[in-house]
Amino acid sequence: MVQDRFRRRHLIFWRVSAALVIVQLATGLLAIGLSAYLASDRSADLAENSLRVRIDALAEEIERAGPFSSEGLKDLAPTLLSNLSLRFPDPIIVADTSGVVLHTIYPISEAFSGDVADSSMVPVLPPTYARSIGSGEISIDRKSELVKGGFAVSPLYDASGLLIGGYIIQPIERSISRELAPTREAFQTALFTVILVSILLAVALAAVFSWWMVRPLKRMTARVFEIGSGNYEARVQIKGSDEIAQLGATINQMAAQVAESVEALQTTDRMRRELVANVGHDLRTPLAALRGHIEEALRFHGENRTDESQNALNAAQRQAAYLNKMVDDLFELSQLENPSPQLRSEPVLIAELLHEVARSHVGQLSNKAIVLVTDIPSTLPVVQADGVRLKRLLDNLLSNAKRHTDAGGRISLLARYEDNQLIIEVSDSGEGMDAESLSYIFDRYYRGEASRTRDEHGTGLGLAISRAIAELHGGSLEAESTPGVGTSMRLTLPVVDPDALT
Repeated sequence: MVQDRFRRRHLIFWRVSAALVIVQLATGLLAIGLSAYLASDRSADLAENSLRVRIDALAEEIERAGPFSSEGLKDLAPTLLSNLSLRFPDPIIVADTSGVVLHTIYPISEAFSGDVADSSMVPVLPPTYARSIGSGEISIDRKSELVKGGFAVSPLYDASGLLIGGYIIQPIERSISRELAPTREAFQTALFTVILVSILLAVALAAVFSWWMVRPLKRMTARVFEIGSGNYEARVQIKGSDEIAQLGATINQMAAQVAESVEALQTTDRMRRELVANVGHDLRTPLAALRGHIEEALRFHGENRTDESQNALNAAQRQAAYLNKMVDDLFELSQLENPSPQLRSEPVLIAELLHEVARSHVGQLSNKAIVLVTDIPSTLPVVQADGVRLKRLLDNLLSNAKRHTDAGGRISLLARYEDNQLIIEVSDSGEGMDAESLSYIFDRYYRGEASRTRDEHGTGLGLAISRAIAELHGGSLEAESTPGVGTSMRLTLPVVDPDALT
């Protein structure tokens, strides 16, 4: 368990270390490889020159072994021949000037750690042997196409300077390889040093880089855990403007959005509970009254009290109508609050609509001795709106004003057009409201003593529906009220040219 936690905690460190090691090794090896490639020809030339010096030194040693008899190089001393087997890891051929092979000396494996030419192979004279010794120069051909493995030829002279033959090293590949051995060792040492330094430097850089990068990430992780635990006020401290800072800003933005979402969910859940409680309360009272009236009608019917039974049935019918209206209002409000409400947008002659709404309320207002004053200019523009719902809004405002205006009172319906907006005001001379009640007037959950959203004739949802209709049309519905003076409702709607929508 502890080991797994340690691995997870240091996972970035090891990844960064591995990446840096690979990069540095690749860079170092590439540099060494390019250097070796570019210097390979030069190294081979240096090895060839070194071999030439050794060949020349051996030629002088053979020449000092004279004076030679009439047989020339044929009578070389056995000690000298034995000594020749210790000089090169490749076979040595001693021949006279005509190309007759006089001696073939194979290297001793013990002298060269076993890396010598096989004694079963037969060295050959190169075709250019006579020309090479005749030139008086040491001739080396590492890549001969005529003699496999290459060769080296050195002329031999007697004490008087007379050419008496030469000696040949064939093949010459092991001797060249031996001369290149120090270069290879230096390359291997450099390679090992590069690998070691790269690993150590990469680990050091990875430690610094991981500390620099992981430290702020750990702080961010701690803040994210706090947010996940319910502390939605936790925020990441942002320093600089790099990618890590941008990540911190994103986390803070996410935390703010989560906090808003949680708050919205809590509010929605609270509203849902309040809605269920209020709807249950609103339905329970009329249902109980409906049941009571029906039971009373049945009792009166059983006692042959026809008039009382009919009155009870009439009261039950009124309660049923009230219940039906409440259900309709709840359904309409749910439709209006839908994320994608359906509006039937059409050109509406607002002046005609206002006159129609006023005419539909004149009779009821006259019965209550309430005066209706209208100021509806005939020049009002056409409004692009849902005419049915807009009429419902205006009906709600007038009905609400009627319920709260006493006999002898006054209700005014005014309309005007200014600044590309249509403004409709419905004012009454009712009892008015204080500031606290006014702040909750459009809340369908509010049930204050003086609330205008609920009385024995209303469902308490009319103003909530009215504001929802106004906002869906891009407008607003506001209220102003003064206790003892009256209340004014102001509807503002944007005016859109119908031709611009076709």
